[in-house]
Amino acid sequence: MPKSPGGALLHGFDIERGSSVPIYRQLDAALRRLILDGTLEPGQKLPSTRELALELCLSRITVKSVYEQLVAEGYAQARTGAGTFISEGLDFETFPKFRRPRSKANPPAIEISDRAMAIMSSKASVRHGKIAPFRPGVPALDKFPVNIWNKYLSDAMVCDARRNLSYGQVNGSTALRTSIAKHLTDARGMQADPDQIIITSGAQQAFVLIAFVLLNKGDTVWYENPGHIAGRDVMQIMGANVTPVPIDSEGMDLAYAAKVNPKPTLIFVTPSHQQPLGTTMSLVRRLALLNHAHQNDAWIIEDDYDSEFRYRGRPLPALSALDSERRVFYVGTFSKSMFAAIRLGYIVVPPGLVETFAKARNLLGQSSSAVAEQALSRFMDDGRFVEHIRKMRRIYRERRDILFDCLINDCPDVLEPQATDAGMHMLAWLKNGVDDQVAHHALLEAGIESLPLAVYCQKPLSRSGLVLGFSAAPENRIPKLVRRMAEALRVLPRPE
Repeated sequence: MPKSPGGALLHGFDIERGSSVPIYRQLDAALRRLILDGTLEPGQKLPSTRELALELCLSRITVKSVYEQLVAEGYAQARTGAGTFISEGLDFETFPKFRRPRSKANPPAIEISDRAMAIMSSKASVRHGKIAPFRPGVPALDKFPVNIWNKYLSDAMVCDARRNLSYGQVNGSTALRTSIAKHLTDARGMQADPDQIIITSGAQQAFVLIAFVLLNKGDTVWYENPGHIAGRDVMQIMGANVTPVPIDSEGMDLAYAAKVNPKPTLIFVTPSHQQPLGTTMSLVRRLALLNHAHQNDAWIIEDDYDSEFRYRGRPLPALSALDSERRVFYVGTFSKSMFAAIRLGYIVVPPGLVETFAKARNLLGQSSSAVAEQALSRFMDDGRFVEHIRKMRRIYRERRDILFDCLINDCPDVLEPQATDAGMHMLAWLKNGVDDQVAHHALLEAGIESLPLAVYCQKPLSRSGLVLGFSAAPENRIPKLVRRMAEALRVLPRPE
């Protein structure tokens, strides 16, 4: 456009009449860009509102309102009788970030903390994103009673003068903690006091809180190998010395752990259904673990992974039920038994640490919703939760059996499934020396998800395998999916 008398030459932008962005916002953004990238220099005069409105075929009122906003924010100055000028003192040469953006091929160097670097290398994100068949840890979402749940949510929104629309209690609602304590007594043989329970946004927040409160840099953690991915990564990021401990037929190998590093601060176990091998820790091993923790002033995290889904006999009593010395932090979640988006879990905290954990939860972010807490409490008290668990147990048992039989019949040359009496996944050992990472990616190409056993390991195992979730796989689709899996694995190169 032509240069206005005494005004800047404005170019490099057009007003798009058909855009969904209002015209005044387009003009405002264009002028800011010219100021920030240095095209319009400090002290330079802008065209008058009449001139710019005429050139751009805009209302003068629109241009005037944009100029007034730039003046209000300090980008420009209005001088009575002289016009509008770019503000003096905007030294953008000192701040190169305001200049024209770098090309995407040459981004600026960004420095982050060592802790953030460790987060970026974590393997815990591999389960996120679109769900494909046989992804571990995913419940049968199509079987959840959504309409019933919505009624409980609706009631929670309006009860007691809508108090649930506020932040809620610092350690979680009394009602939900009481409901959980009763459930643990009935289902897990525990005598849990509601005052010892801290509500979390799931098991992962529970691990973060425990590591934050208990661990100092360099402290030793005994950790199952293979073991829970995200819990391990959290403790490593906190600076702990995470010692991998192998799993034998009775659970964590305590003799090995005591020989390698006898004085742990924290011990992480999944005794009811070892994640991911599926081993159940024997009673002898449980008592030995509790005794070692007591003698060495160590704490234990009991991650009661998939404990609700046991397909032979009743669920086993929790390790915490045997803990007379109060050394165990019992961690539970509703992400697997109900659905992940509920974002509710809990920790049963040893006495004397409840206030510390409540304050840590408040500082690091409460995350859970008071509405969801109230709805879940009523859902549990009315028997809906137990009813849902029983229904899912029947469905998952059937899906487990179908998957196991299909693997035996259709994949005997490439996979050796391991029978499991509990949980939502099974382990299938790879044959012929095939690498599990290679197999995992080959199955992804075929539209089938799994997790390679290697991602659970700090130290590699002598065998490779795939972790296959069966809980979200419809019964009528499993045979076809297994045949597709066999085809994808048979063409993989075998090491010589």
